[in-house]
Amino acid sequence: MKKIRLLLVVLCALVFAACSSKKQDSPSSVVKEYLECIKGGNFDKAVKCFHFDTEVNEEELKAFAAKLETGYSREGKLLNYEIVSEEIEKDEDGNAIRGKVEVKLFYADDKVNEETIKTIKNNGAWKIDFSVK
Repeated sequence: MKKIRLLLVVLCALVFAACSSKKQDSPSSVVKEYLECIKGGNFDKAVKCFHFDTEVNEEELKAFAAKLETGYSREGKLLNYEIVSEEIEKDEDGNAIRGKVEVKLFYADDKVNEETIKTIKNNGAWKIDFSVK
């Protein structure tokens, strides 16, 4: 019984570590994470997908999450999304620095929106670029 309990604890720790240390390796991957958060109503986690060009404290992040929730509430419940295309801009050395992801957003009222989400590579991970919104 103790071995089973220990095994469960170890498995839970591994799953938690894998989820919390997920590095976004493409523009599409951060957009997918963001949209999954929106679909699930986890706006506090969704704002962690953004790159801000200034320091943002925890209170400002919570306020931004609330505005994000209000904006998506006006559109209706996001049911699904489709990544249509991804473009990656490289610097003169060939390193990826910016991206654009075209998405289709499908809402509960049968409305479909097409959007372009701009991304930036920051400290080795892709983020949604809030400075260009």
